[in-house]
Amino acid sequence: MPQATPAVVTAPTHVDRDDALGVLFRTHAPGLVRLAYCLLGDRESAEDAVQEACLSLYRNWDSLRDHGASQAYLRAAVLNRSRSGQGQLIRARRMRQRLASVDWPEHSSEHRMIAHEDARRLAAAVQTLPARQQQVVVCRYFLELTEAETASTLDIGIGSVKRHAHRGLARLHERLVDSR
Repeated sequence: MPQATPAVVTAPTHVDRDDALGVLFRTHAPGLVRLAYCLLGDRESAEDAVQEACLSLYRNWDSLRDHGASQAYLRAAVLNRSRSGQGQLIRARRMRQRLASVDWPEHSSEHRMIAHEDARRLAAAVQTLPARQQQVVVCRYFLELTEAETASTLDIGIGSVKRHAHRGLARLHERLVDSR
């Protein structure tokens, strides 16, 4: 009598994909938007970069070798989209910076205002760094990635990560000390 092979029951891929991406988006989208904002300096462009990266992950879900690495894939996709969008946004960013004026709410505390101004100054200083230094500084100190994770995310060597981080921090120190 032939033996029956056990049936393999798998959930439909689209359900797994939808559930996994829903959790991934809810959990990591705010941080990814902040990452893209640090690189682009524009909230709408940052949100667009994250949405495009999520859409790309959704479309390519079945071709991923390791679904557990989807967060790293998403982070790298956001970095790549931010990198490619930087050149297009430079003129628009400069124009917005010239035209923008901060309108502080009357009820904000002095502490919040100072913290906001410090964060604005730091973000502006990071945006003046060369692209690779900017990317390394954001990955290492904003995302708190290790040197190895940063190297893998940016597809560069660990020595390059160390060099760009050192130079980027030195430039930031110069700019922030000079601007006080």
